[in-house]
Amino acid sequence: MNDETDRGLEPVCAPGAHPQREPVEIPDRAFGGAVALFKALSDERRLRTLAFLSEGEACGSEIAAIFDEPLSTVSHRMKLLETAGLVARRRAGRHVYFRLLDKHVFSLVRDALEHALE
Repeated sequence: MNDETDRGLEPVCAPGAHPQREPVEIPDRAFGGAVALFKALSDERRLRTLAFLSEGEACGSEIAAIFDEPLSTVSHRMKLLETAGLVARRRAGRHVYFRLLDKHVFSLVRDALEHALE
């Protein structure tokens, strides 16, 4: 028995009905990295923060004010996003500024939000 008949469904395709295809040659580490990336994106506040940063660099205290949160909460969030390779930080005196790491992050956030609206 196959999965379809195990669930009470008729098989859709007979074995050999389609040309044999090879699996995609993508390294395992890419899938592991993508899983970590999507986990980092799976929180609404983190995604909102990335959307905010898509408009440009922002100071940690500015992010805290925008989201009405303690700076420690924002700091923790930004560390997680930085570890996931989504944001970069720079220090200027007592201020820490954050920006999206690169255009891929911008595209990923924009595309995810646009897709959710379809």
